Amino acid sequence: MAMQWTTSDAWVFSSIQGTGPDSACTLAEIITKADVINHAMLTEAEFTQAVPRLVAAGLMVADAEADLYRPTEAGRLLYRQRMKRRGLFGWIDAIPPALRRLGAPQDGAWTLPIGAFDRAIREYLEHAGET
Repeated sequence: MAMQWTTSDAWVFSSIQGTGPDSACTLAEIITKADVINHAMLTEAEFTQAVPRLVAAGLMVADAEADLYRPTEAGRLLYRQRMKRRGLFGWIDAIPPALRRLGAPQDGAWTLPIGAFDRAIREYLEHAGET
């Protein structure tokens, strides 16, 4: 059976922020946006499955050691085109079909440094408690 893009892949992609090659976000920022656009907490398994797929598709760049993630130019373009005239929650209707049009995803081994996801969750919760 061929691999298929998941809603979680689209959710992670939609949560990556960055406006150019010098603009990246942290895992805590991705977790924050993921909660904002889906009212749910992203899991480490969802994130670590989506990242290598999105990197292989040329949609994002990920540096787990530096805790920096950003969309590529192709990723920014896909997002802008598909999200045009859609609200904050429009990703759920726009992004999954866009990923499917790219063909089957390529899975790959990709991990976070030990404890990185838990630290990012704690950072998110600390900031969420401040607002």
